[in-house]
Amino acid sequence: MQARRRARRWRWAALAALLASPFAQAALQFELQPDGLDGQQILAAERALQDMQHVIPAAWQARFDRPVRVRWSATLPDQVHGRTRRGAITLRRDLLDDVRAGEPLPRALQAALIHELAHVLDRARGGGWSQTARWRDLSGWQQRPWRLGRTGNHFSTRSPDAYERATPAEYLAVNAEHFVLDPAYACRRPALHAWFTAQIGASGHAADCDTRLPLVQADDASGAASLLQVDPARVYAVDYLLAEGNDQLMSRWGHSMLRLVICAPGRAPGPACRMDLSYHRVLSFRAFVGDVQISSWRGLTGSYPSRLFVLPLNQVINEYTQLELRGLSSVPLRLQPGEIASLLERVAQVHWSYDGKYLFVSNNCAVETGKLLQEGVPAWATPGLNRITPRGLLTRLTREGRADQTVLQNRAEATRQGYYFASAQDHYQQLFEVARRELPLGTPEVTAWLQRPAAQRAPWLDQGGLRATAALLLLEQAARQREELRAR
Repeated sequence: MQARRRARRWRWAALAALLASPFAQAALQFELQPDGLDGQQILAAERALQDMQHVIPAAWQARFDRPVRVRWSATLPDQVHGRTRRGAITLRRDLLDDVRAGEPLPRALQAALIHELAHVLDRARGGGWSQTARWRDLSGWQQRPWRLGRTGNHFSTRSPDAYERATPAEYLAVNAEHFVLDPAYACRRPALHAWFTAQIGASGHAADCDTRLPLVQADDASGAASLLQVDPARVYAVDYLLAEGNDQLMSRWGHSMLRLVICAPGRAPGPACRMDLSYHRVLSFRAFVGDVQISSWRGLTGSYPSRLFVLPLNQVINEYTQLELRGLSSVPLRLQPGEIASLLERVAQVHWSYDGKYLFVSNNCAVETGKLLQEGVPAWATPGLNRITPRGLLTRLTREGRADQTVLQNRAEATRQGYYFASAQDHYQQLFEVARRELPLGTPEVTAWLQRPAAQRAPWLDQGGLRATAALLLLEQAARQREELRAR
């Protein structure tokens, strides 16, 4: 009996010695540490590590230059599936409970091992990806406009795992799980999929993705919205759209936006697409205001969320030129088709996932637009586009040769070609001057007249001659349109 027990112990010792040596032939080799495992668990662990050789992409396996020790522990905290220390991986022992011969490995076990292997690669020589500026741009740790360092991660909505936002390194490890295990990852997060493929290696999955990008756009009716499918191949150009400033505190320095020059159906992408104004869309970072009236204090202290809105160009033109009496300049950006596609991928991610804070000084429309451009167009990340005013951002883009302001040199030609949209104030003022020649209206400025209550303006409509009355009626029509725009 003792001899039989002695023989059994020798067999287990021999098996343990075999497992402790690298048993994989690929560049990625595992050294199983059997401490604390019974015989059945050792067999399950061996099967799991062998099966993972067929799951992990060959390009990833080739990056390992030394064996990876793997042990299984019953003492890891709850919700912790694995840890990596000095290139050695510790996984939860109970992950082995559902390993069955002839069946696929449990998803949790696969994800845990891939997650920790990503940490091993990231911390090894030749890794360090999670510390790079490009990775932090892509993963949501954005640059601060005034000082060194990065913001927290505000891409908090529609995340597959909230833990990814713990640190850039965890973001890399969590997304490595999905890159390897999810065949549709290329469709869900195309920019990150492209980064993993370029930096670490292909996943081996072939995904047939719809190239169109879904965005929720505002409609003309108040509060209405619809789904817009943007095909990057139909976007001929992207312009920097600048709204001029006015006397209001929140609008004094202008407003930064991006204009998507989308071609009408059936039109081949080209300069003629610039005339398809009804198909053009505007990307605008704005404070999400749920109050009846915007508060300057809340804008200064970050109490309003910052969101990326998608708006019809015609609606934006009416909003600024007629309601706010501000002109619009549309400056072409020098982008190649591939860069436009990359930018639009980032637009979709920001549109659906970003939930930042609007700060009037340090995280306003110019800061947000600059971050979007340098994150969506990798070549623009250096030296960066950190500017806090809309005109400052346009100046930076022009100085670096990325924006073409020459289209604005001839104002009449720019207006004809759709590069400039004039404020309606001059037109309204001319009408007002016609009425003032006949009537003592009490103010020389049409803006002050339009701000008066309608009940104060109405008595003057029948006190002048034909020309004065016609001018005031046209201004009343403009006042009504402004109220309708304001109600939206």
